[in-house]
This record gives sequence, structure tokens and C-alpha cells, in this order.
Amino acid sequence: MVRLLRYLKGYRAAAVIAPLFKIIEAMIELAIPLLVADMIDRGLGGEGNITVIVWTGVILIALGGIGLGFSLSCQYLASKAAVGLGCNIRAALYSHIQRLSPGDIDRLGTGTLVTRLSTDVSQAQQGFAMFIRLILRAPVIAIGAVIMSVIVAPHIWYVPVVATALAMGTLILVMLLSVPRYTKAEKMLDNVSQITGETIRGERVIRAFAAEKSSEKKFNDAAARHNTSSAKASLVSCLLSPLGSVIINLSVVFILWLGGGTVISSANSFTQGDLIALVNYMSQILLALITISTLLVIVSKAMASGARINAIFDMPEMPKGSGAVPDPDAPLVELRNAAFSFGGDNAVGGLNFTLRRGEVLGVIGTTGSGKSVLAGMLTRFYRATEGEVLLAGRNILDYTDGQICSLVTYAPQKPLLFSGTVRSNLGLGGESDDERMNDALAVAEAAGFLSEKQGLDTVVNQKGSNFSGGEKQRISLARALLKDAPILILDDAASALDYVTEARVMKKVLGRATDKTVINISQRPGTVRHADKILVLDGGKVVGFGAHDELMRTCSLYARMVGSV
Repeated sequence: MVRLLRYLKGYRAAAVIAPLFKIIEAMIELAIPLLVADMIDRGLGGEGNITVIVWTGVILIALGGIGLGFSLSCQYLASKAAVGLGCNIRAALYSHIQRLSPGDIDRLGTGTLVTRLSTDVSQAQQGFAMFIRLILRAPVIAIGAVIMSVIVAPHIWYVPVVATALAMGTLILVMLLSVPRYTKAEKMLDNVSQITGETIRGERVIRAFAAEKSSEKKFNDAAARHNTSSAKASLVSCLLSPLGSVIINLSVVFILWLGGGTVISSANSFTQGDLIALVNYMSQILLALITISTLLVIVSKAMASGARINAIFDMPEMPKGSGAVPDPDAPLVELRNAAFSFGGDNAVGGLNFTLRRGEVLGVIGTTGSGKSVLAGMLTRFYRATEGEVLLAGRNILDYTDGQICSLVTYAPQKPLLFSGTVRSNLGLGGESDDERMNDALAVAEAAGFLSEKQGLDTVVNQKGSNFSGGEKQRISLARALLKDAPILILDDAASALDYVTEARVMKKVLGRATDKTVINISQRPGTVRHADKILVLDGGKVVGFGAHDELMRTCSLYARMVGSV
């Protein structure tokens, strides 16, 4: 959690001033029992003195107003600093996530990242707010009340000291027992959130297999485990208040017993007001200890959340190139014995080919053969673990992100449409001309179904849920065509279309991209058979490379795939 304090930039003054205001409020609170004691002794004692009562009352009201002012100021500054800290952490975390490698993001999962951006940051923010509000006030009240008790009643100093020591020991014991239980409850809550996310995302699959009851049982079991864990933690934590109250109230009984006799006998200067002040100080000690226990629970949760946030920050960002000048005379795409591994065997390897402007490479292979990994290597989503990937004669690692975007455009198999409109989705690459957008939609054969709606102004729900898979792919194809990049990668970008529609769409797309280098990845032989070169993958290895006729003679896998259609 301490590491996250570097994101207090712009709010450090508020974070420092707020606790100081709380200290002032605490000192005012410690002074009030003495004033009450004086009012009792001089104002109410003997025949009474109305002037003392009035002026002491005025002072008490004034101190209460001043304390309230400092308290409200502290609350405002603490909230301002905490919200600012949370805002800065979210911005930095979001920016850092954008710079992680796609492989790391896939490994973490979107659910975890969203939870850490939302719930964990909120927990850290709340913990920090409570920390700066109470971290100095509660100890000042507790320690100050003990000191004032000893000053007020030096002859029975041992009662408040022993009572405070016992209450503090109880606090430490309860916290040692409850904090691990709260940590376990937080993990159970993560499991509930994960199951909830999976259920929402897989709602259609669950309904298709009539698995609602099993899904509900899975969620209820997870919720029950979280409930049980939270109840155990709360049960231990709730012991503090009654135990502390017993200790403090017993000490009050001893104080009344010992101090009351002293007041009656008038053996020394211990007065009725001192006795009342001593009881008030004991109450302040009890409230301070309960406040500290609550603070420790909240801070422990915040520290756990801070650790999860820092775990994301500790993940290395995807390295960026310093910039390179493309060679206009070099091939646009060249792979030299390139391979990629997720940590074990190569997901794809032995890649050696060269493509110049205007050439089309078809990539086909069995499921899991590394086709999409190849696409990721050409977009630098995945960095080659062996060999080299060159774009326009320069190593892809040397280019900046902006240069990669200017060289490569990509249409994925699972297109993602963002909430908004069709126009806003097509304009992701910076395009704003409606005529060009409509032309791209026509090439991708998306203009037809959009014309039945609102055209470019058609509303797009989150993830494009109001479009079919084929419609989303065609809009994604149009978005890729709008980007004026010399390399076009189609990663099974028309797989959701029927054979006839796919053939028609791909013919138009390739006809529009005659001046580009196209890498057309597909599982359908008919989609790649007319490519200049065809790369056949199986199990992450190259088993064939050449034109269609050549592969029919030399590659048995390709021949079987063609014959199976």
C-alpha cells in the first residue's frame, strides 16, 4: 500500500494537513473533561456559581464549534486526497494495462483486471481515507486520555494504565485472529465475482444446455462459503467491543469505588469533578481502541487490495521500439526462422517466407496449429522467441507502436465492436469521411443490413451484442479496409459467413487490396486456394509452402483438407 502513495501527486498537501486537523480536534476533545470537572467543582459545588456555569458552557460550545470545524475540514481534505489517489491509481493502472503484452492479459483474464481496476482500487481508496482521518486521532486520544487520567488521579494511576493495557492486549489478540479471516473472506469474494462473471458471459451456453440449476448451485455454494468465512471473521471482530466495554466498565467501577471514597473522605484534593473527568477519559480510551480496531480491519483489506494492484504494476510492460525507417525497396514482410513459445514447446516455429507488396499469402492448418499466433507475431502482439520478424526490411521490434499501426492493419476472427455507433467503430483508425466508410461497408457487404437500420448511425451495444457473428465480422472487415496500411492481415475474418457469402466478400476485399501485402488466414481451403503462396501448418510446424497446385502434389495434409470439402 505504501508504494501506491506515489500516486498522491497533486494531493499531498491535503493528505498531510488532514491528520493535523484531526490532532487539533483530539486535543480539544481531551480538554473538555477538565472543563466539565471545573464546572462541577466551581459552578455546581457548594452554593453554586452561575457565572462559572455560563462561561464554562460558552467555552464548551465554542470549543465544540472549533472542533467541528477542524473535523469537517479534515473530512473534506481526507476525501479529496483519497479520491484523488484513487483516480490517479486507476489512470496509471489502466495505462499500464494498455502496455502489457496480450499474452499477459490473456493469462490474467479480463475479469481479474476489471476487479483490480474497480473493487481493489476502491478498497485502497477507502482504506487510505480512513487511515489519514484516524491514524493520528485515535492514538492521540488513547494515549492522551491515559496521561490525563494519571494527571487527574495520580493516587490511582494504576487503574487506567492497567485497564488500557488489558484493552490493548484484547485488541491485538482480536486483530491477530480476525485479519487472516478477513483476508480469506476477500479471496472467497473474488471467487464469487469470478463465478458471476462467467455466468453472465456464458448465459447463452448455460441456457442451451439447461444448466441453470447447476450454475445456480455453483454460485450459491460460493456465496455460502463467502458468507461463512465473513461471519467467522465478523464474529471474532465483534468480540472486541463487548470485551473492551467489560474491561473499561470494570475499571470505571474500581475508579468509583476507590475515587468515591477519597472524595467523601476529602483525604486529598481529589474532587467530584476529577472523578467525572476520570470516567470520561476512560470512555474516550474505550472509543479510541474500538476506532483503532475498525481502522485496522479496513486498512488490512486495503493492504490486501494494494498488493493485488501492485502485482499488476510489477508486470513488465511490453517493450517498445525506439523507431526505425522502413526500407522502400525491401520486402514488406519477411520471417527468418521465426518461432514463438508461451513457455513450453513452440506454438509455431520454422517460419521462413518473404512477401512483397501486392502478394497474397494464404495460411491454413489444423485447429491449434498456430495460425492466430502467426498473426500475433506480425502485429507484434507476440514477440518472436526465436528468429526474426521483419517489416519493410527492419526488425519489427525496432518500430514504435505508431509505426506498427501505420504498417499493419488487422481483422480478427472474433471482432470486438465497442458501444456507440457503427460510425464511431469505423472511425477507430482516425477515419471520419462518411463516403469512404460507406464504400468500405459496401466492399465488406455490410451496407445491406445496415441500410435496413440507421446506416452509419446504427447503435452498437456493448461488444456488438445486437449484431450476429457474421455482421460483426463484416463491420470489422470494413474497419480494417479503411486503414491505409500496406499490410493487411485477415485472421479467419469471414469464418462466420456461409461459403457463398464468404467467397463473394473475400473476392471484393482482395480486389480492393491489390496494392497491399495480404496474409489471409482461414480454415477453408477455398478461401486460400487462389493465394500466390499458401503456408500449411500442423501442430505448430510448417508442413507445406507453395502454390495450390504444388501443394496438392507435395503436401498430403493440404490435399486431404481440399478433398474433405
